[in-house]
Amino acid sequence: MAAIFGGALLMSFFAVGEADERFVVRVAARYEQVFWAGIGILVMTGVGNLGAFGLALPGPATAWGDTFSAKLWFVGALVALSLPRSLALARIVIVGRSARALRWLYPSTTALIALIAALAVWLAHD
Repeated sequence: MAAIFGGALLMSFFAVGEADERFVVRVAARYEQVFWAGIGILVMTGVGNLGAFGLALPGPATAWGDTFSAKLWFVGALVALSLPRSLALARIVIVGRSARALRWLYPSTTALIALIAALAVWLAHD
């Protein structure tokens, strides 16, 4: 989670800042690799934890269950909305398009990851 969130935060800083566009695209391409590997690991560990502790967790009709369901929906949204971001970056790299779209793609990714992390912390302490 640290690599995914920290990388998204760094990419947001680069994307909205005054960094050289070619530099931003190179760093973004590396971040995408880290992002997708990290999402895979987080989903696998989440499924593993759910399998290991599922019976001891509060049910879906509780406040905890509602928050957990919201977290799952946001994780699904993060994955679904990250695919167009990755494809937009690929188009920038392959076709040589302007990287202007990165100015809002990475900050929105950062905000969604922060929301998911906040829900995870809430679930862990409830």
